[in-house]
Amino acid sequence: SFPRIFYHKMVQKEKTLERTPVESEPNPSPVSGEACAAGPGLLEESGGIIVETTGHRKFISGVVEGFYGRPWTMEQRKELFRRQQKWGLNTYLYAPKDDYKHRMFWRELYSVEEAEQLMTLIGAAKEYGIEFIYAISPGLDITFSNQKEVTALKRKLDQVTHFGCKSFALLFDDIDHNMCPADKEVFSSFAHAQVSITNEIYQYLGEPETFLFCPTEYCGTFCYPNVSQSPYLHTVGEKLLPGIDILWTGPKVVSKDITVESIEEVSKILRRAPVIWDNIHANDYDQKRLFLGPYKGRSTELIPRLKGVLTNPNCEFESNFVAIHTLATWYKSNMNGVRKDVVMSRQVPQSGAKSTVIDVSSMAPPTLCSDTTVTTVFQQPIMSPAMPPQLLEPHLMAKTPEQEEEKKDSDEEPMEMVVEKQEEPDVEASTEPKPEGPILADKMAEDLKPMDTDKESLAESKSSEESIQEDPGSDIAPMQTDDQLKQDVFAPGPNEKPLFAVEPLSIEDLCLLAELFYLPYEHGPKAMQMLKEFNWLRANSSVVSVNRKMKEDEKVAEWQLRAEKFEDMCCSVIQMFTRLSNSANRTILYDLYPYIWDIKSIISMVKSFVQWLGCRSQSSAQFPKGDQEPWAFRGGLAGEFQRLLPIDGANDLFYQPPPSLPTSKIYSIRPYFAKDEASVYKICKEMYYEGMEDAPSSEQESDLIGDKLVGGLLSLSPDYGFVLEDDEGICGYALGTVDVKPFIKKCEMSWIPFMQEKYLKPDGQKDLTEAEKMILSFHEEEEGLPESFLSNFPSLIKVDIHAKVTDPSVAKSMMGCLLSSLKANGSQGAFCKVRQTDKRMLDFYSKLGCFEVAKMEGFPKDVIIMGRSL
Repeated sequence: SFPRIFYHKMVQKEKTLERTPVESEPNPSPVSGEACAAGPGLLEESGGIIVETTGHRKFISGVVEGFYGRPWTMEQRKELFRRQQKWGLNTYLYAPKDDYKHRMFWRELYSVEEAEQLMTLIGAAKEYGIEFIYAISPGLDITFSNQKEVTALKRKLDQVTHFGCKSFALLFDDIDHNMCPADKEVFSSFAHAQVSITNEIYQYLGEPETFLFCPTEYCGTFCYPNVSQSPYLHTVGEKLLPGIDILWTGPKVVSKDITVESIEEVSKILRRAPVIWDNIHANDYDQKRLFLGPYKGRSTELIPRLKGVLTNPNCEFESNFVAIHTLATWYKSNMNGVRKDVVMSRQVPQSGAKSTVIDVSSMAPPTLCSDTTVTTVFQQPIMSPAMPPQLLEPHLMAKTPEQEEEKKDSDEEPMEMVVEKQEEPDVEASTEPKPEGPILADKMAEDLKPMDTDKESLAESKSSEESIQEDPGSDIAPMQTDDQLKQDVFAPGPNEKPLFAVEPLSIEDLCLLAELFYLPYEHGPKAMQMLKEFNWLRANSSVVSVNRKMKEDEKVAEWQLRAEKFEDMCCSVIQMFTRLSNSANRTILYDLYPYIWDIKSIISMVKSFVQWLGCRSQSSAQFPKGDQEPWAFRGGLAGEFQRLLPIDGANDLFYQPPPSLPTSKIYSIRPYFAKDEASVYKICKEMYYEGMEDAPSSEQESDLIGDKLVGGLLSLSPDYGFVLEDDEGICGYALGTVDVKPFIKKCEMSWIPFMQEKYLKPDGQKDLTEAEKMILSFHEEEEGLPESFLSNFPSLIKVDIHAKVTDPSVAKSMMGCLLSSLKANGSQGAFCKVRQTDKRMLDFYSKLGCFEVAKMEGFPKDVIIMGRSL
């Protein structure tokens, strides 16, 4: 095969590797999908101001696969090329951090099998008219002054050249600034070392038309002491050969906004227009975050001031439709280099085939002029419910012949046309109110690795909400690995509601999904509304507390109305999860599932907690302060809801990994009511005798287990009770009392006498059955736990879930709800009692974060006490 012949030649060639640079090949004609934007050639200074020279140059636009995490598959990359060609993007930069031969072991040549894959990929990029740029990151351990190291780098790039690659990038990002002693003797600075090897490689390869360099100071916050005074950047700008383009991420690693002023500043230092490596949709620094919002925060006035833009999107390939499509829309809106910002507009699908158009405010700050409107034609991405369900895909649907005919020309590219903005646009007004703009953040996550997103305060953005609804109709079905097109619609498994299989995803579901996972510094409007409402319900819960001093009907009614609306919002999230989980498009589902599972789990817990607040909370309920700046912590929207619950620090209860196979099975948690008593008793009894043979048989003893283990809590402390339900009814419970000492006194006064009357004292002289021992306990005084223990663990809890429930996450949610209610009402610790022989419950509570408390004087002998601090 070709690679084997190539390796043989490489061995012969090593001795003569220090060849003279090859002559540059003539520039090829622009490939399909390339756009040559009018804009600056070389930048010249005139009185200290950057001005353009005339001429045309290619604008690099596309995708960089540059994240930390599992690289995309070859099939996914080919699908990316197809989409890029369709949408008018022209470049793919290969730089996956976890391809060890790209970064960690950069000296190693590719094997025969790897070479064949790369050749196939480079060929596929060429077939679709996409420029393939191979990036290599030798900066972790290269010795710049060692000629053997330089030779190894040349040999590696020679190999890739023989694969058919003509464009390259040298990356020196995310590495230590310090040089080794050998390099310090040769180079006056780190920048000089990098520039020296980059220039040598560039010339060795014949000065390719596209050659990129990523500096170690690749964003404003990494520049010391700042951009304009950075010796490193000044050296790069002065010494790097002018044909080499420089990558730049903006003011920060993940930049909320990239302004014209910031680009003009760095362009002056670099002596060339930069290529933006844009991390706005990168999610490799937080496993709970996904970004489905549009490309924004970058004025279209940037386009003529840049050499290109490459987006480094989400690790999950199928989640990047909006990220890449809106980048294409942004670029095509000003590809001719007009120095005015462009206002985006979108079409909002209605129930029929036709759509109305509404204006969407500019993605740039309103201080920028907006003379033109870009009209983007979009098609409704979801089949109407009347459509056959087997055609259902989450956001990319097959089109009917009528729809195809109607849109045969307009769906080829994201941007149909650029038109002059009229004073009164001739469009129909949408009947739906515009959503309020999302509240913007002042901080980004702290200590995020490996892409350390920005730690300092951000200037509050003035940009208004802009959301571009994509044209999924313009894209045929995405790459499928499971022969989806040959299969019927997904059939629910055991215990899953078949009802959901025929419920298609709605456009509202997809809008909600995108707004829950929007952008690094913004949640979408619906997500912000949910946070705002939950904050308000917590702050005003005293008006509906069980011990409020006076009943204010008007305030109670307002709280209950807002709580009802909030619960509806929570239900819409859970319904979206269910419908998406039953989607026929499993490829997209597998990419999204961990994220929708996570948000569904926390929203379910929050919904249950709000229900409890409305009927069981005390007026003195305490909550963590809700005034932290959003985005100052990890976890995205789910993390923010976690921090608003009383047990915000109980990370183990919020860590609920999704099942290995997606399921749409939904459980709900709600406060306990008196009508639930029989169901709780039934579960208590069944689970007590799980695996045991001597279950009580007499009619009188049928309630005995429940009376002994949960009856007192249900009767005297119902305010801290929760039940778990599925579609068949109650299948679990979580009970507790905030302070066990007064609870025990109440039991002695009312519950124990009632039990003594119900169950006659057995004869203690004979051998007693298990049931008789239990009855006897009602007639004997129980020892109290020592004060030294109860001062730290005042709350008694009892949690159990039926054996048929196989989802381990619901137990954590149940415990989360129970502990939240206890902590809100003042508890600082909880404990439970487990029989020494009950291995199942010992294991159950251990997995819920309870630990066995060391034996103390006063502890019962046949019971293990397990505790958990709050």
